Amino acid sequence: MTGHPARIALIGTRGFGAVHLRRLAPLEADGTARLVGVVDVAEPPAELAAIHHRSLADLLETVPAEDRPEIVVVATPIDTHVPLATEALAAGLDVYLEKPPVPALADHGELLEAARTAGRSVQVGFQARGGTGVDVLAEEVAAGAFGPETTVRAYGAWSRDRAYYRRSAWAGRRRLNGRRVADGVATNPLAHAVHAALTVAGIQEVADIAAVTTELRRAHDIEADDTAFLRIDPAGEGPSVRCALTTTAPGQSAPWIEVTGRAGSHRLHYTEDTSVRTAADGTTAELTHQRTDLLENLIAHVRSREVPLISPLADTGAFSAVLEAIQSAPDPTPITGDAVTWHGQGEAAHPVLEHIEQTLADALETGRPFSELGVPWARAEAVHRWSPPETEA
Repeated sequence: MTGHPARIALIGTRGFGAVHLRRLAPLEADGTARLVGVVDVAEPPAELAAIHHRSLADLLETVPAEDRPEIVVVATPIDTHVPLATEALAAGLDVYLEKPPVPALADHGELLEAARTAGRSVQVGFQARGGTGVDVLAEEVAAGAFGPETTVRAYGAWSRDRAYYRRSAWAGRRRLNGRRVADGVATNPLAHAVHAALTVAGIQEVADIAAVTTELRRAHDIEADDTAFLRIDPAGEGPSVRCALTTTAPGQSAPWIEVTGRAGSHRLHYTEDTSVRTAADGTTAELTHQRTDLLENLIAHVRSREVPLISPLADTGAFSAVLEAIQSAPDPTPITGDAVTWHGQGEAAHPVLEHIEQTLADALETGRPFSELGVPWARAEAVHRWSPPETEA
């Protein structure tokens, strides 16, 4: 990276905003970036008090010209993403927007248009896209490397306690104060798996989707889903995408994306940037993949627009369609009775759904919702099929 440090403003200093602060530290140390202001409705850490502002408008009005930000990082509740990103774009700033980028499919088109009008870019914080493993699998799928009957699968079995869903007013909510929040296992904690799987399958736009089948349930005392089956059927001849995800596993395991077909398979552990390719004869090869920080990529793009974004807003249309399918389904109903066992005490307590890891694996293998697998806690009425509106197709 050459030239002066990129001037960065951060909106939201707590939660994932704190992660961005930690990631900015080495970029400031090597002269890549300079934090010129933070915006938060609450008081930030003491060391940020001198550059704290209550709004982006206040920041832009008060900072001297040499401190005017070039890039705004938005790490705030999901329902605030669109107005904050739109405000930043209108001010002529490029935007790093945390995932999920928008709470509704209609918002996606509006935000894209705002970026086009402003002549600025929006990078979406799907960190899995920073790993080249996703590109490797996508290229193999596009080349037909796995032969006929190829499918893309996403597996995520995580554990989350009560404190996770009580960390903020919007956590675990589908709606808040009359506005859509769209939190849930498939749209927030394991959204990276869903988006990466869509990318691998070559499904990036709304028009690439024929239908989305969902089965959403919850063991936690929340409004949104913590256990989800998704099947995204393509509009063309490419592979379908199957996702089986939960935050009710006995423990934490590395999520993965896998491509399977008659000619073999390739499983990517995207959080670890490692993968295993298996040939039809059973021989395997282990690979390690490189990773690029998405903020550094955005900075390089701002310095030279010829540098492409790794995770541009335009490539998240299909994900926003899947989010819309999830939000269009009925509210997830609770899983109760002997199927759920709670471990731990108080805020550290977490539910474990019986045989959940095997159930996820079976759903991915068959491409069928939980309720078609004979799972005692599953319900056929929870299965919902959604197709994109004709105006979006």
